[in-house]
Amino acid sequence: MEFPTKYLIIVDPQNDFIEGGSLAVDGAKKAMERLSFFVSQNARYYEKIFVTQDFHPENHCSFTENGGTWPKHCVANTNGADIFPKLKEVLADKENVVYTLKGKDVDVDQYSIFSLKDGDVTNKYGKEMLEELQKNPTFHIDICGIAGDVCVLNTANDLVQLIGADRLYILEMFTASLDGGAKLRDFAEKNSIDLI
Repeated sequence: MEFPTKYLIIVDPQNDFIEGGSLAVDGAKKAMERLSFFVSQNARYYEKIFVTQDFHPENHCSFTENGGTWPKHCVANTNGADIFPKLKEVLADKENVVYTLKGKDVDVDQYSIFSLKDGDVTNKYGKEMLEELQKNPTFHIDICGIAGDVCVLNTANDLVQLIGADRLYILEMFTASLDGGAKLRDFAEKNSIDLI
């Protein structure tokens, strides 16, 4: 029996999304602390751990001051864009971790590392990630992070379109959502995705 290759995608575990940050999500600190312990114990079971990060220019289109939806957050090379410290420490000595960036273009908002447009992956890191996933005939993906109803949801939705829902598992206990998780649970139910 062939066991599937496992991948972990951690979406935007960044300081600005933790309580006290500029775009804080309730429960994010606790979720990232639990995730940090999980990764410390289980990283070796994953072929790759992909960590996505918002990495915005100062004048990014998503910021309210520029007519966007969100307060200024995750500005490139600031503490707010950095990884939650405990998780960063756990990931530091792991050889299977790949960091990926999104939202770098001032005029493009990217809620997903894939940023699908007309069926095509438009983020270069997303293209590389998809190529890695497709190397293995059998694989499954665990996904978690912040925020469950925004970037986690959009990333999961793109994955469903790219590879199908049957390969995807949402690690709910390591995910924090602005809406308490309602949209993510609804998405999982509609697509028959297991919430773990």
